[in-house]
Amino acid sequence: MNEALRSAGLACLKLLNDAGYEAWWVGGCVRDGLLGRPVQDIDITTSALPEQIMECFQTQGHSVIPTGIKHGTVTILMQDFPIEVTVYRTDKDYQDHRHPQSIQFVRSLKEDCARRDFTINALCWHPELGFQDYFSGQQDLKERRIRCIGDPCQRLDEDALRILRALRFSAALDFTIEPETHSALFQKKELLRVLSAERIAREIEKMVIGQRWHEVFTAYHEILAVLFPQLPVLQSPAAIQKAFDAFRLCPEVTLPRMACFFLESDQTPLTFCLDQAQRWSRQLKFSNHDRKRLIQLVQNQNRPLPKNRIDLRRLICELPDLSVEWIQLQQALCRLSVKQAGQWIAAIEEIQNSDCLTLKQLAINGYDLIAAGCPKTQISACLNQTLSAVIEDQVPNQKEALLTYVRQQAKPEPQD
Repeated sequence: MNEALRSAGLACLKLLNDAGYEAWWVGGCVRDGLLGRPVQDIDITTSALPEQIMECFQTQGHSVIPTGIKHGTVTILMQDFPIEVTVYRTDKDYQDHRHPQSIQFVRSLKEDCARRDFTINALCWHPELGFQDYFSGQQDLKERRIRCIGDPCQRLDEDALRILRALRFSAALDFTIEPETHSALFQKKELLRVLSAERIAREIEKMVIGQRWHEVFTAYHEILAVLFPQLPVLQSPAAIQKAFDAFRLCPEVTLPRMACFFLESDQTPLTFCLDQAQRWSRQLKFSNHDRKRLIQLVQNQNRPLPKNRIDLRRLICELPDLSVEWIQLQQALCRLSVKQAGQWIAAIEEIQNSDCLTLKQLAINGYDLIAAGCPKTQISACLNQTLSAVIEDQVPNQKEALLTYVRQQAKPEPQD
């Protein structure tokens, strides 16, 4: 764990303890710390009420933001780190399968932990008191298992997002999902329809880069089908198997794995894949930039493989922000070995650093062409033609050579 973050988290505990309140690190920071994974943030649960939390830190000169005051959560800026501090609470009456209609502040740490989703997310830690583990979360960590706290169907019925979170944790942590929770995921899968597009997108983006994602997809694709029944990857057993193989071989990066949802096959022609990629990315409210990149990658999934440096230059110019991701997708589709993909990515990086690929990198510009007598109306076309010639190795990117090339191209062809 980042030592500065750890110091900030410990300072928060100490201030609360010195004021007479119980306080524990809870959830993902404890889980990831035990797993030896990077800890990105620290959450604290405490017996102090919201106004007591705020007073405790404000009197010591710390910035306090009431980010979720209705739910008992405030954010403390401690040593420039935002740390969420939440009152022990219980949640009741989940009428929309997402948000509790009412909450109750309680004095019991165990009651607070009992409202959480999975055993591995209900672990608490204190530097002097050690671990508090009411639901055998440490054992589940050892056995690499995702298990709901209490009745799995009730937990998922309370909050449908927990269905996707279970899949995401399984993929990210390389954990299996225990049988009762596994069964509940299928029983409650229709609840996914209540989730917002933004929440779905966030979970899927985290899900697909997990090291176990290919296995999770194969075992739980019926759950994704509730949200995206027209997804090309779900149209046939053969499509599912092709995607499984692609996910398994694809590096753990987001965009190529997203593109694996839209693989062309006999059952799903490219036009259908492109249409569904457009619909899917809009449904999940991707940014215009991300949508464009996904569509380009899907459209070029079966582009001919480069044969030489010139082909690699063309690839970089035609897919300027996607050439590396395109190579990674080819690896996933078994068109390139891992070794070949690595060599090509290295070659692309070398070309990007050394070769002329853009008009700005040409050794001539519009002023040079005007001085050489080129009509102003033809400057743009002439520069683009010259750049193509450089990319194709027809002429070196040297000023005199390029001007000679331009003059030759401007000459009329000899008549027979």
